[in-house]
Amino acid sequence: MKFLKNNNPENYISKLEKLIDVMKITGFLNDSKVEMAIKKTPRHNFIPKSKQNIAYENVPIPIMEGQTISQPSVVSRMTEWLDLKEDQKVLEIGSGSGWQSAILSNLVSHGKIFTIERHAKLASFAKKNLEKMRIKNVTIIHGDGNLGLPRESPFDRIIITAACKTIPSALLDQLKLGGLLLAPVGNEFQSLILIKKTFGGYKELKKQEGYIFVPLL
Repeated sequence: MKFLKNNNPENYISKLEKLIDVMKITGFLNDSKVEMAIKKTPRHNFIPKSKQNIAYENVPIPIMEGQTISQPSVVSRMTEWLDLKEDQKVLEIGSGSGWQSAILSNLVSHGKIFTIERHAKLASFAKKNLEKMRIKNVTIIHGDGNLGLPRESPFDRIIITAACKTIPSALLDQLKLGGLLLAPVGNEFQSLILIKKTFGGYKELKKQEGYIFVPLL
């Protein structure tokens, strides 16, 4: 694992292992490949230095522009539900700090991650974080995630990391037949919903209530 200079790697490794244990005990981490991807993507490399002391607590952390880096257990659950395969093409709506993108990139191997961020400052922050980790299969786009990325569609997987009242139709259109789309849907509180695009329409595979995400703008 790569750690920032002037930090104590052993300290972070110990905290990371405790976080992994918590996510396993609470049932949010069950896939060994996802576990390995999280371990290869140190969370403290994706948050402001002022917040690095709480990098491995199982909580969302404010970053900038009123946004947060999601709670690790939620990131783990969403990543597992996506059921990623090698060489897939993934669209992420809401780059944030780039942490989720980096985890996804590890799981698709030689596949590609396209991630759209509305806030220019955040897009720049995420890009720097990914470059620092030498991750090369993620492309960050500053733009409106509601519109998706038609020029690169269709996508094997689409993940929305912000709350939407309804899933934008453009994103549904850009999902490959047989592909999966994951999104938190609702108003003040959201349900995490996983759907599959089939010949007969969109099939809901999983739904779980009780999530709170920042809104999709």
